[in-house]
Amino acid sequence: MSQRIIVVGGGIAGLAAAEAAKKQDPNSNLTLFSAEKDLPYYRLRVAEVLRDQEQEDKLFLHPASWYEEKGIKTVLGETLKEIKPESKEVVFTSGRTESYDKLILTTGSRSRYIDFVGANRPQVFTLWTLEDAREFSEAIAQQGLKSCAIVGGGVLGMEAAWQLKQRGLKISLLERGEKLMSRQLSDASAEVISNYISSLGIDVYTDADTAEILGERENSAVTGILLKDGRKIDCDAVLLSIGVLANIQAAEDAGLKLGHRIKVDTHMQSSQPDIFAAGDVVEVDDGYWFGLWSISMAEGKVAGNNAAGGQNEFEMVVPPYMVNTLGTRIVSQGHFPPEDEEGVRIEKISGGQDDPYSYKECYYKNDHLVGFQLIGTPAKKEMVKLQEQLKAEA
Repeated sequence: MSQRIIVVGGGIAGLAAAEAAKKQDPNSNLTLFSAEKDLPYYRLRVAEVLRDQEQEDKLFLHPASWYEEKGIKTVLGETLKEIKPESKEVVFTSGRTESYDKLILTTGSRSRYIDFVGANRPQVFTLWTLEDAREFSEAIAQQGLKSCAIVGGGVLGMEAAWQLKQRGLKISLLERGEKLMSRQLSDASAEVISNYISSLGIDVYTDADTAEILGERENSAVTGILLKDGRKIDCDAVLLSIGVLANIQAAEDAGLKLGHRIKVDTHMQSSQPDIFAAGDVVEVDDGYWFGLWSISMAEGKVAGNNAAGGQNEFEMVVPPYMVNTLGTRIVSQGHFPPEDEEGVRIEKISGGQDDPYSYKECYYKNDHLVGFQLIGTPAKKEMVKLQEQLKAEA
């Protein structure tokens, strides 16, 4: 009798898990459940729909026929409500109940929401799903929106700023911290990026802590944002891009071992032997987690293979941070010790007047390369060479 495998979550981790499980056990009875009403798509490009809604057709990873050919049954629009490990059942908010032999949780994340004063105004949006992008894009067209303040200066916020700018909106990018991408970039690198974004006609605000989303009266249209330091930014729409939260509630209620996310071993097995998990919703061993597409895909492949009877192991490497956005490339990899640390030397090379938005910063410890940051032209030309040097000198 074929084993019943259920994958809950339609992101890249879930898709990779389903495909790997069917490859390991072609006779398995496998169903992929997704809370979204769309087939799996390339989430990293979802902001492109803000510029042109017709772009969404290019985002889907596979047509419906592909899933049929692979023997992967898909059920869309079903949100996980409860896991019953004792009876090996999952319950969805619709009331639908399904039994499983092996369960793979790839429930991913949701947009983090802060209930600012005025956050319930109709022109306040989030951007994580394709449906979020559709809703915002349609509102721009139907309401004639002309300007947007983006709360959050992370990669998704920057990409949304770029796409909305190309749509013709006036954009203000608000970063709560002292600089953009503070976890990945030095002060000098962050300044190059900030200047580059400003050169595109996007207003960049740092130390911009939102106090209130303004309107003429309660629940009326957005007219601007008030910052805690008293600055006011005029806009008629707001995009909240302030991070994501893992969807772990059902796992927590079921008694799975948790840290900040579902704890799994390098086989992607949870504290329940018949439940595996992968992607944004997990941390491996003692907290390994990177919210990256490539990591989620790799974890999904391991989870799917092992749930179907394999013995694969996930390799916990530290990946490079690489972003292609705003018409440029940003790469950050390795360790960045302070300049006053003994044995540390930092090499900083700017593109100068001819290429003002290109920059290279290399970190050496006792003359061995330990980290680097690249922006623009150097990121395209020198990334592989520096990665090989970093690996050789590790």
